[in-house]
Amino acid sequence: MRNLILGAILGVILSRFSIGSILMTVPVLLACQSVRKDSIKAGVFAAMLVAVTIWQLISFRDIIGTEYWPVMLTGLYVPAAITVGSAVWALTYGHSGSLMRRFFWACIPVFAMGLLMSLYFALDASQGVRDVMANSVLYYFRSDSLGVDFEPIVKMVVDSLMYYFAPLGVLLLAFPVVVSDINLNKYDEEWQYDFANMKLPDTYVWVLFGSWAMALLSVWIKSFPIWLKAISWNCALSMTVLYFVVGVSILVAFARRRTAAITAGRIVFTVCLVCFIPGLNVVAIVGLPVLGILETWIHLR
Repeated sequence: MRNLILGAILGVILSRFSIGSILMTVPVLLACQSVRKDSIKAGVFAAMLVAVTIWQLISFRDIIGTEYWPVMLTGLYVPAAITVGSAVWALTYGHSGSLMRRFFWACIPVFAMGLLMSLYFALDASQGVRDVMANSVLYYFRSDSLGVDFEPIVKMVVDSLMYYFAPLGVLLLAFPVVVSDINLNKYDEEWQYDFANMKLPDTYVWVLFGSWAMALLSVWIKSFPIWLKAISWNCALSMTVLYFVVGVSILVAFARRRTAAITAGRIVFTVCLVCFIPGLNVVAIVGLPVLGILETWIHLR
């Protein structure tokens, strides 16, 4: 119990840092294994969410009550989504079967939160918030000092956030979940086998294809409703992230077929490293989801 509380305090502190917020729930997830009561786990995660929200309110106290208050929600999205998703992951331990099923359940509230953020950004009412976000980024890229006008690029990136909130949340949730589980189960052969056999139901591939068809259609048809465009892109990219995870699982199965000495942790670390290497990252980002999709019809493991 003490480790759980200390982990929650450390997590709240980590949430104040851009990189730290991604791994903020790792200390709690590591301590959760020694706690049997789900009510205690839920209470700790709820306390973390409240603490992070209060801290966010204090940080943005100057804009509360103004038209720019949704900027606070944008900053709260990542730590809140990761906290809620991690809570679902911890609470489904021992109840929801395979790792893939647990991760899918954990992604549902994250996807819902991201979709709400995306739909808000699709409204004309969010223009002021988008301008504030763009100006805060442009503060660090002044055209008069760099000789390059970054304003059109930054505004385009901010405006396109409506398409990426949900998949970004799902992708970021994978980091604390995988990091904590790898550390807890690196010597557990049963867990290694489960990780190497993560798979989505076959029918989900049609959700992927349907959402991508809708997303691409929204690009070609100029009169496509902006809210439907946001939904289709968020759904398509979120499903792609899930199939990316399946692709990583297939790589682990391939590696462990040759030798059981290779653990899932090594493969995950290698994939993360490759994703930061220009050129090779394209192969990983495109190839792994395709690998996951192919297993719908081709038995790869």
